[in-house]
Amino acid sequence: MDLHIHSTCSDGSLTPEEIVKKASEKKLKIISITDHDEISAYKLAKPKADKLDIKLIPGVEINTEVNKKEVHILGYFIDVNNKYLIEGLEKLREQRELRVKKISEKLTHLGYPLTYDEVCQVSQGKSIGRVHVAEAMIKKGYVSSIREAFNSFLATSEKAYVPRYKLSPNQAIKLIHKAGGVAVLAHPVQIQDDQLVTELTKFVDGIEVYHSDHSSEDIKKYLSYAEKSSLIVSGGSDCHGSSKGMPFLMGTVLIPESVKIPWKLGKEELLSPSLE
Repeated sequence: MDLHIHSTCSDGSLTPEEIVKKASEKKLKIISITDHDEISAYKLAKPKADKLDIKLIPGVEINTEVNKKEVHILGYFIDVNNKYLIEGLEKLREQRELRVKKISEKLTHLGYPLTYDEVCQVSQGKSIGRVHVAEAMIKKGYVSSIREAFNSFLATSEKAYVPRYKLSPNQAIKLIHKAGGVAVLAHPVQIQDDQLVTELTKFVDGIEVYHSDHSSEDIKKYLSYAEKSSLIVSGGSDCHGSSKGMPFLMGTVLIPESVKIPWKLGKEELLSPSLE
């Protein structure tokens, strides 16, 4: 089971179909493609998932902000045809595009000419972002790596940084609920604020306990959060593919067979790593 994977529809390097193929090779039985503010991967991957007998859970990862902290909210079992969800994500997509245009203008003003169209050329997906700006900068020879692009230009407080419109966590949770889904707090260790995580657990349906960034101590801590607040337990690798110098993480985050993951969708359904 891997419930946190990104495709080329956002900032991953594998197409939705390639993700399903890799999942099959790794003997995964349940996966979810959770692109940033983007849900188009589900319909692209579903035929191949059905053919390979893989349970594909419709998912999304919505980037939000509260108290100047970035918080990601995962949505599972969403209705990908829900008009409220589609309209909400479309607004976020438009804001992403506007941000990239402003970043391109800043870079050009700084002496590194870059157009929005050049960024689009390296972006295979619809959910364009800073990583695609970084790739375009590499292509033009301005930097040698994505890390350098962020450290020197694109990270918060750097010369070409532009803040982006984001929903609040509660707005994202409401959007997911309107689409019939369950809202899960993603990789809580990245928030670096236990008080905020505790507050967020009052509003989400679940928490991502198992994640590639979580140590064994983190897992113990977030399992206690889940138990204390009766939250769904979720887990995934946050795989973005293997390009850009990133390791291929799909299937590397192991969810113990003893962990049952309940999803409440009108009726109680239990999923376990072995799909029992």
